[in-house]
Amino acid sequence: MRFVRLLLGLTPIAFGLSILWLGQDTSWDLRNYHFYNPFAFLNNRLGHDVAVAHVATYYNPLIYIPFYWAVTSLPPQWVGFLLGFIPGLNVFPIFGIARRVVVLSRPLQSAWFCLFLSAVAMLGAINLAEIGTSFGDNVLSLPVLGAIWLIVRFRERLCASVRAGWPAAVAAGVLAGSALGLKLPFAVYCVGICAAFFGLPAPFSRRFALAFVFGLGVLAGASLTGGFWLLEMWQRFQNPFFPYFNEVFKSPWGALGSYRDERFIPTGLLMWLSFPIWFNIDPMQVGEVGFRDLRFPLLYILLLLMLGRMLLRRLQRRGGKDPHGEASASMTPFFIVFMVVAFVLWMKLFAVYRYAVVCEFLAPLTVFLALEALLKDERRRLMTAVGCLVFLLATLAPGNWGRRPWSNDYFDIRLPELARTRKAVVLSAGHEPMAYLIPYFPPEVRFLRIQGFVTGPSPHLNETDRTMMKILADHTGPMMVLYKNFEEGHALEALEFYGLKMEPATCERFLPDIEPYRDYVFHLCTVVRK
Repeated sequence: MRFVRLLLGLTPIAFGLSILWLGQDTSWDLRNYHFYNPFAFLNNRLGHDVAVAHVATYYNPLIYIPFYWAVTSLPPQWVGFLLGFIPGLNVFPIFGIARRVVVLSRPLQSAWFCLFLSAVAMLGAINLAEIGTSFGDNVLSLPVLGAIWLIVRFRERLCASVRAGWPAAVAAGVLAGSALGLKLPFAVYCVGICAAFFGLPAPFSRRFALAFVFGLGVLAGASLTGGFWLLEMWQRFQNPFFPYFNEVFKSPWGALGSYRDERFIPTGLLMWLSFPIWFNIDPMQVGEVGFRDLRFPLLYILLLLMLGRMLLRRLQRRGGKDPHGEASASMTPFFIVFMVVAFVLWMKLFAVYRYAVVCEFLAPLTVFLALEALLKDERRRLMTAVGCLVFLLATLAPGNWGRRPWSNDYFDIRLPELARTRKAVVLSAGHEPMAYLIPYFPPEVRFLRIQGFVTGPSPHLNETDRTMMKILADHTGPMMVLYKNFEEGHALEALEFYGLKMEPATCERFLPDIEPYRDYVFHLCTVVRK
């Protein structure tokens, strides 16, 4: 056991050191809002700049503040180590959950198997792709897994009575809710855990009461981490989730739509029924990078076998036969309900693969629980589980959002001389991420996204468009436009809409080393009124 604990403790360090070998993150979202949003929040720029990071301009910045402080205070390699070390901490709640759920006759064998299961959980396509990045999905998984660990840890109290179990249920809710408050897609796990309470071996009324108090905890946790931002969005835009769900809130600052990215959501009954297999055949169905991880197809097949076995047992009971009996105190229904509900909601709402990170972490454990229900002999069950887990590792191919060799500066930005112009307004055009450049401009420079995924030339003006028009009408100082060379057409179109024109002779080219595509060069040009 001592050696197991040692290996467990070394895991976060190993993940941190691996980033020094893998290289630095250059992802689209990093350059779009992961660095800009905390900078804007800490420097009160929400009303100073307009829509510079597209829709993500209005995301809760709280989760990215530690990353911003690290980038501005530490050498890049130390930032990378922390971005590997912190997600590596997921191994502790995963191992803790497994130790309380996996039941083997030999304690030492059980400990080693749980360690191996935890290793497979950590070596998933999502987690490995996100290690060393600033996405944060495999960081927010920590409170969600912590919530599940609490429920597993105190399951006897939870099942005994509401009075004995409600503190654990509320605490679990606060943990899961804190992740929801920081990032809305984590709502699927809050709903999944709430539904999973009905899988506990307890009377229905008790399960309902525990699910209810868990929900209260979720509301409290979400309020602690996200309440201030919902209030900010409501006061500024009359929509607490701005710009999302604007078909409901009808904020005049955006279009009357949901703003949801529905590119990856499955369509048609066949795709829905086969989606865990489908997206492993075509990984671009659930994201923008290729990968292979067969844990979801494997779990899907095992759950179908469990369903078939359950139906067969029901028929046998009707005929007076029940050769196997039922395990009344098993946690298997809890995990099955959680995985199914969370995964179905994930498919329905966004189907973006990295948002399924908690399900990825718990898939190996759920595979074992499914085998436990299918195979009664412990030795056969253990050998089959080990074989399945080895198969998952052997067939794994993680994704990659882009990396580069480490340097002495996180972004390696060398702005042109024109960028030093003070009291200027810079107009961002095109769709490429560029908000990460803003902290390196003089602080009084104002940035407006006149063309992008949220704003752009349109006959249907909203308050965001009118605000930018007013800023430009009142501005008496210099004006510039910032765009990538291949999006010059978009820039010219947007400038024409605002009654402006570019002066090509003034254009200066530059390209920070963090940019992954070396042919796509930034242009910064002076703009004048027509």
